[in-house]
Amino acid sequence: MYTIYQVQNGDTLASVANKLGISVEVLSNLNGIMIGSVLNPGDFIVVPRKDENPYFRGYVVKKGDNIYEIARTYNVSPSQLLRLNGLNDTDLIYPNQKIMIPKKDVMFYITEADDTLDDVMKFFNVDANKIVSQNKTIYLINDQLIVYKK
Repeated sequence: MYTIYQVQNGDTLASVANKLGISVEVLSNLNGIMIGSVLNPGDFIVVPRKDENPYFRGYVVKKGDNIYEIARTYNVSPSQLLRLNGLNDTDLIYPNQKIMIPKKDVMFYITEADDTLDDVMKFFNVDANKIVSQNKTIYLINDQLIVYKK
């Protein structure tokens, strides 16, 4: 949720806030620093941690939710959503359970036995270079998650 940032030469509260895409007020309140105060290089301040996963976000299950409704809402195949979250089609989900869902414009593929890169390219409808550029390592072993952000 938060991380530590070491102030660099020339940093101001406004420039750090701008780098992080947050308001100066949030940064000021978080650190108890008045807006306009001088930041000294080498000092440490608390900053909100950026969303570290560019492909997925957490979703907290609400009472009455089911995988099929969640999948339809987020335009994902129910079977892929189950696999993404390590669930079987007979598993139940419960209120306050956290599951992963893909962010907007993110597609994912979970490999199966005997998949080839050609299968993955056809699924995403893109060339291999685009797939490889967004995935550090591709082994094409069973249950490997491969992502593609449009």
